[in-house]
Amino acid sequence: MSVSVIIPAYQAADTIAETVRQARAAPGVEQVIVVDDGSADGTGAAAEEAGADRVVVLPRNRGKGAALSAGVRHASCETLLFLDADLGASAREAEVLLQAAKDGRAMLVAVLPSRPGTGGLGILLGLARAAVRLLSGLQMKAPLSGQRLLPAALVRHIGIAPGFGVEVGLTVEAAFAGCPVVEVPVAFDHRHTTRNLPGFLHRARQFREVLRLVLQIGYGLAWPALPSGRRWLRLAAWAAAFILLLAVPAGRPQTVWAAAGALALWLPSLWVGAVWLGRRKPNYLGRSIPAMAGLIVPVVGIPALWLASGLGAARVAAVIVLGVMGLVGTLDDLFAERRQARGLRGHLQAVLRGRVTTGAVKALGGLAAGIAAGWFLHPGVWTEIALDALLIALCTNTVNLLDLRPGRALKGFALLAAAAVAASPDSLAILGPVLAAALVLAPSDLSGRAMMGDVGSNTLGGVAGVALASALGPWGRLCAVVVLAALHVVCERVSLTEVFARNRLLRALDRLGAETLPRLTGRGEGEG
Repeated sequence: MSVSVIIPAYQAADTIAETVRQARAAPGVEQVIVVDDGSADGTGAAAEEAGADRVVVLPRNRGKGAALSAGVRHASCETLLFLDADLGASAREAEVLLQAAKDGRAMLVAVLPSRPGTGGLGILLGLARAAVRLLSGLQMKAPLSGQRLLPAALVRHIGIAPGFGVEVGLTVEAAFAGCPVVEVPVAFDHRHTTRNLPGFLHRARQFREVLRLVLQIGYGLAWPALPSGRRWLRLAAWAAAFILLLAVPAGRPQTVWAAAGALALWLPSLWVGAVWLGRRKPNYLGRSIPAMAGLIVPVVGIPALWLASGLGAARVAAVIVLGVMGLVGTLDDLFAERRQARGLRGHLQAVLRGRVTTGAVKALGGLAAGIAAGWFLHPGVWTEIALDALLIALCTNTVNLLDLRPGRALKGFALLAAAAVAASPDSLAILGPVLAAALVLAPSDLSGRAMMGDVGSNTLGGVAGVALASALGPWGRLCAVVVLAALHVVCERVSLTEVFARNRLLRALDRLGAETLPRLTGRGEGEG
């Protein structure tokens, strides 16, 4: 295993020479690169004099991430070892990391011994640990450790975050790329920041940069490998969609409140699903991601619609559907067996054999919610109630059927919502809060970094069904039921994914806004 050592250095003239000498002596090291990050104390000269193979001098201080990126561009070996410049004589302990590397495919992270009386108050470390656990599922002791051994190809694939977000970014993106992340105790020692004003200011800058990275990845807007142009394009499209939604007068008060609530509660709701309830699972590409991201829809939609005024029976119908569909969807996400019955026919056959599946509970709950919603929309008229119930149940399951690839269920919901608004613009009063929640969810879903789960697809489809039931006349609802029922019959016989793959228009719609990612080992569970 050939190793390139990369040492980012800023104002480290007193320690860089010994760090370079010890790193050079480690077995397998063929190249030592020092990146002088705009130092003014002769750091670069000291590194060169100590035997660094290459000293890259940056004209101004650009931060640790930029320095590492510059070093990676000049590295020629298959494995990279990142070391801090202030390790000094303890850099000889890098041999422990090198010996722990088995096949060179994992990222090894050094866990340094604790030093009593050093460091901060634990706020920065707590943020880093929570962020890594939320975004990758890993529980780490040292997510901020800069001493790492990892494949060069991995680094070039996942990119390096700017500034002090580099370590958190490397961990999260390595896990997302399917690379094992292993912590190794190593007796490194380095200069410690103390609990004085300069130390607190330094940690405050670190906290700000880590938080910025976490918000970018957490909201699905950016990640280290995403080019700057596409990053701004995603942000602009997201902002434009919000502006367009909030500019529509219909349903503006509840939509505004729902948008604010969704933005504020997105990461907490993701934490509840992924960490508190433990719902992470591999998607169709084998990437382990949060599996109940759609929890944000009922969490935001129910209070926004409940507190809205002047919406009449449609408001109550939508709240009922959000509550019931959210509950049965959550049960399905939590307790569904991986190999349980598939499709409506499969669940019905399972029930007839005496086995009640979560899918059957979901179908019965959805039908009951549809009947209750229909009662409020058309009280006492049972033919109308039956039509409403069928339409709401079919809309719910249609969006659920589409939740097999990133963004597909969201696009299906958008088409159903557009049909309701085309029939009656007042439908936006009901759809607005749910659309706001869907917009917050969209970047993560489209980028394949979270799947909405049944709790999301069921609630989105259910509210779209309520909007259609309140917007369409009897014949319009009957036509919608026939079309959706026909779609379900087709889906019992053929794979929707194969249909999308064969049709050029559907394939283009499927790819719109979605990230193209390579498949990892394993088939995943076939969802988002």
